Amino acid sequence: MLCGVIGLLFNAVTLFGRAGSLGIGTWVYVTAILIWIGGMVLFGLGALLSHNDFDGERPLPEDAGDIRIIAGTL
Repeated sequence: MLCGVIGLLFNAVTLFGRAGSLGIGTWVYVTAILIWIGGMVLFGLGALLSHNDFDGERPLPEDAGDIRIIAGTL
């Protein structure tokens, strides 16, 4: 989370420094920042909405991993 906040502040400072020159490069940069911020917000919301009990996993059958070798059957 700390890296996200530092990156957001760095992008804000850089963006405000470019406010005087508006061109296609600036708009591409602004678009990239907005996509990055949107991704961070969606990642954070996903982390808040997820739960850690792992109920969605399929349970293994009782004999999973049970290898029985019976001598003399080959």
